[in-house]
Amino acid sequence: MSDKNDSGGGCLLFLIHWVFSTIRKRRIRKYNRQARGVDVHSSAAVDALLPPGTYGDNIIVSGGDQGERLRVCEQALRNAQSVGHPVIVLHAANSRLENIITRSGLGAVVNASNKLFDGFASLEFHEIVQIVTDTCKARYEIKPPGRYILQVVYELLAIQGTRPYFAHFANCPFLKLRDQIASRLSTGRITQDVADKLNSLLLTGQTECQKVDAFFSDMKSQLEYMSATSPSSTGAEGILSAIKKKQILSIDIRSSSNTMLLEFLVNTLVIAMNRGYDFTLLLDDIPFTSNDFLKSTVCQRSNHRNIILSKDLYSLVGGKDETFNTIVGGAERAVLFAHSSSSSCDKWSKYLGEYEKIDVSYNDSGGFSQSSNWGYNSHYGQTETLKREHKVKPEEIRTLSQNEAFIFDNMSNRLFRTFVV
Repeated sequence: MSDKNDSGGGCLLFLIHWVFSTIRKRRIRKYNRQARGVDVHSSAAVDALLPPGTYGDNIIVSGGDQGERLRVCEQALRNAQSVGHPVIVLHAANSRLENIITRSGLGAVVNASNKLFDGFASLEFHEIVQIVTDTCKARYEIKPPGRYILQVVYELLAIQGTRPYFAHFANCPFLKLRDQIASRLSTGRITQDVADKLNSLLLTGQTECQKVDAFFSDMKSQLEYMSATSPSSTGAEGILSAIKKKQILSIDIRSSSNTMLLEFLVNTLVIAMNRGYDFTLLLDDIPFTSNDFLKSTVCQRSNHRNIILSKDLYSLVGGKDETFNTIVGGAERAVLFAHSSSSSCDKWSKYLGEYEKIDVSYNDSGGFSQSSNWGYNSHYGQTETLKREHKVKPEEIRTLSQNEAFIFDNMSNRLFRTFVV
């Protein structure tokens, strides 16, 4: 009888120990799960991830393949179009992105097959001067008197009732402007007073005439593939005109190495910012490392927003922590697909933050034994410590499946993992 009682007491002690241990482990797991704050969903539609109200958000889509990123991009463009929010899209020969825009009627596309672009559309004279003098400033070094050369051309166009498109400047014989003035005077299209004024302007700016001519010659060679040859008759669009009309305009820059072209376009964006227009700049894998002008524009605080698509944002910024932190710090939403670079995974893991995890170590030497009687002996020990741990470990980002992503909503501080459908 005594042996049975001792054995029964040992079993009861084991059961109590097991129950309390299980409850304790579950509570710790629940606490750690809540403290980590990563919700897991089997799938989520892209329009649920980017609802209509996010049209004005700064959004980063990094990692994965082009198709994964473009699925998010298309929804962002749809949201913008639905409320008439202008978006300027810069990409390098991404025909899939262009097809999305044209197929869905989201906006206008300019490229070598659709020459509808004019760089000066909707610009005032002083803004034209600003673009010419600020684009590749170190290369051409056009000094302030150069504005008078531009003014001669501008006034000649105004006299004949022509809007000052880029094509008119690009095809202007700057080194023969004096002959142009004389020709108009002889045919009675301008008066002697007007001719004297134009010649005076020409004389004031003559030291910069060759530089201005060289600028437009080089700029024309980079823009010609998509520039409207007859902008007034074809209804050519420029960055500023598209923003004013609250349209989506996609521009194929062909290659990010076209530094002069990129600076020209960015300078126009700066003018739009200076005018106070609210718009979004969408960059599709355009690196910042080779263009400080673009980097400063993306990082600049203004009315404009950024949507940045990249197969690896950290690589896109050249591994520059300061630039990376500035861009992601200003983003309302980040969508992270799989990344192959360990340094990028580490960087994103740090960005997504840490949490206080309860770390438990056990010392359990309990078990059944027999001395004079059978029984259960327990020598149970548990040590609990708090330690900082990444909410998302680098290897979790690296091993995401196709269409699987971590989504971080910076406004609500929500972080979840799901398949984007």
